[in-house]
Amino acid sequence: MWLLRLKHHLSVNIWTLLLLGSAWLPLAEGTPKSPFRTFSVTDWSLTHLVVHNKTGEVYVGAVNRIYKLSNNLTLLRAHVTGPVDDNEKCYPPPSVQSCPHGLVTTNNVNKLLLVDYSGNRLIACGSASQGICQFLRLDDLFKLGEPHHRKEHYLSSVNESGTMSGVIIEVLNGQNKLFIGTPIDGKSEYFPTLSSRKLMTNEENAEMFGFVYQDEFVSSQLKIPSDTLSKFPTFDIYYIYSFSSEQFVYYLTLQLDTQLTSPDSTGEQFFTSKIVRLCVDDPKFYSYVEFPIGCMRDGVEYRLIQDAYLSKPGKVLAKQLGISEQEDILFTVFSQGQKNRVKPPKESVLCLFTLKKIKDKIKERIQSCYRGEGKLSLPWLLNKELGCINSPLQIDDYFCGQDFNQPLGGTVTIEGTALFVDKEDGMTSVAAYDYRGHTVVFTGTRSGRIKKILVDLSSPSGRPALQYENVVAHEGSSILRDLVLSPDRQHIYAMTEKQVTRVPVESCEQYKSCALCLGSKDPHCGWCVLHNVCSRKDRCERADEPQRFASDLRQCVQLTVQPKNISVTMSEVSLVLQAWNVPDLSAGVNCSFEDFTESESRIEDGRIYCSSPSAKDVIPITRGRGDKRVVKLYLKSKETGKKFAAVDFIFYNCSVHQSCLSCVNGSFPCHWCKYRHICTHNAADCSFQEGRVNMSEVRSRKTAAPGVSSHLPSALLWFLTWTVCWLARERSVELQSLLCPPKPS
Repeated sequence: MWLLRLKHHLSVNIWTLLLLGSAWLPLAEGTPKSPFRTFSVTDWSLTHLVVHNKTGEVYVGAVNRIYKLSNNLTLLRAHVTGPVDDNEKCYPPPSVQSCPHGLVTTNNVNKLLLVDYSGNRLIACGSASQGICQFLRLDDLFKLGEPHHRKEHYLSSVNESGTMSGVIIEVLNGQNKLFIGTPIDGKSEYFPTLSSRKLMTNEENAEMFGFVYQDEFVSSQLKIPSDTLSKFPTFDIYYIYSFSSEQFVYYLTLQLDTQLTSPDSTGEQFFTSKIVRLCVDDPKFYSYVEFPIGCMRDGVEYRLIQDAYLSKPGKVLAKQLGISEQEDILFTVFSQGQKNRVKPPKESVLCLFTLKKIKDKIKERIQSCYRGEGKLSLPWLLNKELGCINSPLQIDDYFCGQDFNQPLGGTVTIEGTALFVDKEDGMTSVAAYDYRGHTVVFTGTRSGRIKKILVDLSSPSGRPALQYENVVAHEGSSILRDLVLSPDRQHIYAMTEKQVTRVPVESCEQYKSCALCLGSKDPHCGWCVLHNVCSRKDRCERADEPQRFASDLRQCVQLTVQPKNISVTMSEVSLVLQAWNVPDLSAGVNCSFEDFTESESRIEDGRIYCSSPSAKDVIPITRGRGDKRVVKLYLKSKETGKKFAAVDFIFYNCSVHQSCLSCVNGSFPCHWCKYRHICTHNAADCSFQEGRVNMSEVRSRKTAAPGVSSHLPSALLWFLTWTVCWLARERSVELQSLLCPPKPS
């Protein structure tokens, strides 16, 4: 035995070395490089993904392979599961007894991948050999066992991934068990569609995978009756998602709707989604109940379940729902209508259910049946209508059934709360978690994107959910169901058939201003004021101190300056800045005109005082910039060395104007010297005798009552002014210094 194990261990390591060289694939020329960590394959399709809830290591199921990756998606190990020589007609498989049917090379599709924490092992179930499972050691994927000798070991030979689901139930000081649901492809004589199995500590124990209970009449399994398959040959149950809550196991399933579908196999097929519940401690399955489940929005029915995710509500959502933060909620994605199970319509909806509502609906149904009202209403399983039997039993929240009034079907669809409709990308998968009281949902799409959605049932916008980001994980490739968060909730792993991508749950750093950061509505993001960066609160130094971390647009820093403009000819002008929403600045701040100059400031009575640049520093700021240059005036923290607030500051240049109108019609206080034809900011530059024009004078002339001068031609007005001026100079010694227009040559 140890020689066989050594041989297998060596083969695993050889395969690992080979795959280490091929798993990180170079991107084809012209393919945009993903900004995220990825793991890619070429030969085999990926099917399932699980993440260890302590180590964060990633396990990936594929066709013919199981991979172990580090949390940053570096390949650590690979285990080969196929191809194998097989034939699905061989029952038992050819490894157990010879088969009269010819064997062919057959791919082994991984259909179930679960971490069994108590056994430190991975359960990997495939499609080959009638659907047997392997137990692999978590550390190195060494094969610990492969039960395959008894009929209970065979789950199903269906090779469609994404249709089998299982839940491990750990029992303290007791027998662990696996609840497993699978389609059977019409082979009800071979496979149950739902069962609970023993999980033994020793993988080679003969009881491994045996039914939890079995006697001559009843066992821990449910089979699709042959009568149902005779009437509806394509009838099957596809298990989309499963989970445990309190003392129950739940499944979300898709199955043929036998009420709407004609038995004629050539007719149109309709499907219905069901939620199935069993008691964990019910080995005889007397507690089996199923209800139709779905969602509606604006009169449109969404009945094709694509994925689901069990979560807890954040503080905000819990209050809105009127439940405790410790209660379970269920997010689901449904596609529109009831047709096309394999290729459902692109239009899809994200919905929300509380487990309390689901449990209440189930309890009401059980209570009514035990009052003798109605029928069992499970036509696919019972094939005839059986009436409910009246019984004095008291039915509470934890009732687990009797040998009568079971199995039981609900007649009214349990409707969820529609949160978000997508008509473009087609949602395929869902995951969710609570971040600081806010409920964040991630949905994968057919186009290879991850939608990030904030759930707020009381949003002022009236929308119960807001998509605040849409990230490309693997462009053009559909995201599969296993959308899994890392244990530290920093990343989410998204998988397509050829690639696993690690996507950050937030990318706050992409927002470069407080307005963009808080306007994004990403609940992870806030503005770290003195570091001038968008980040999580726990990544902002001293974030709990007043006004160091902004989480609302109204908390963004505001800054004003007086004066807000000066002439390029002015230097070292005293500026007064006023800042709002700033933390304690006792460590000091500097004033910075972009990257041109920086100067010390002083803070008095809540105001900041600094000076404009010197005359020599103004020149490179304004040279060749026309009549004005707008620059950012920053406050720079001495504590962090970061610029954290800014206001526009203008340097204006009057001298570039060549006409009176352009000079005085601008936004700045420029003056036009009448006879020298120059524009200046300083009125004293124009001599008293020469006179000047400014904007107020232009306005007053436009509105003044018409006088003599307004009707004189400009040439005549100039001649009269010249004549009077020169006559005055010639006749009076006191007026010799009078500045007159030049004499004509």
